[in-house]
Amino acid sequence: MMRALRMVTALMVVTALVAAAVPPGQAAPAKLRVAMILPGTIQDADFNAVGYVALLELKNTLGADVAYSEQVAVADAERVAREFIASGFNVIAFHGGQFLTIVQKLGPAFPDVNFVMESSGRIDGLPPNVWNMGRKFYQGFYTLGVLAALATQTNVIGYISGVRLPDFVASLNAVKFALKEFNPRAELLYTFVGDQNDPVRARQADESVIARNADFIIIQVNLGAFGVIEAAKASPRKVLWTTFYTDKYTLDQQRFAASLLLDFTKPYRDVVARISRGQRGGYYEMRPGAGMSLGVIRNVSNETKLRVLKVFNEVVGNTRRIDEIIDRIVD
Repeated sequence: MMRALRMVTALMVVTALVAAAVPPGQAAPAKLRVAMILPGTIQDADFNAVGYVALLELKNTLGADVAYSEQVAVADAERVAREFIASGFNVIAFHGGQFLTIVQKLGPAFPDVNFVMESSGRIDGLPPNVWNMGRKFYQGFYTLGVLAALATQTNVIGYISGVRLPDFVASLNAVKFALKEFNPRAELLYTFVGDQNDPVRARQADESVIARNADFIIIQVNLGAFGVIEAAKASPRKVLWTTFYTDKYTLDQQRFAASLLLDFTKPYRDVVARISRGQRGGYYEMRPGAGMSLGVIRNVSNETKLRVLKVFNEVVGNTRRIDEIIDRIVD
């Protein structure tokens, strides 16, 4: 009897210690079941592909059950999320900055579910069960703007973007600032084609700016990048271009200039691991040096390469402060 009492007492102590290790209101899910909602196809070799790779990493490193739905329009995203929740998924990741209002609606409606979203930075007033991954694209695009400013021969830069999201507008503003700082004579021609994954519309936009003498194109579309690149290849004069998310050097080795590379595996792994430990919501920042890197710079002079790399390292070290400036260049 005494031995049984001691065992019960020990079990109560262990239970109390486990309960104390998890703050009130932050109980971790018994089993991680993560569903990711992607706006495009995972075969785009771009934004959606790197999101899918990050999802698989959660399965391999954290043992999470994973599922995904691709090519989900904003209008359908809430329905898809609710279907995942009804199927027992307790972590819903929205891979894209266009899903903010949906997360703000679903967070309070499903307090036992954890949500992961992406945005341009900190957002006040998010539900307590939401993790916000702030992608400071503009810090990386500032560096691409420096590259364009130094590499252009015609002093005309093209900028092709898709959806007019806040972080894309901030990236455009960062490029404007870089041109003003490193080549005040350069003109910036920009277009928001309204879709990240439409190669036809992206190609038409690129042909338009090339016809106006642009010889350097900064790409901020996903699957649409293939249309931009085809337009550059078809140009009678040499037109350099940059991409982001993944390196696309093999698509056109003579015109590729650089890529701003993004690795979502560590951010998603860190966030979901914290969820598993009971931290329901918070902020995780992606920026140069933390999930963002600059790929190999090609087809420009060594002097230009060295200057651009110096600037990128200054952004990584936060010695070249551009945050307070970008917000003032609202277009």
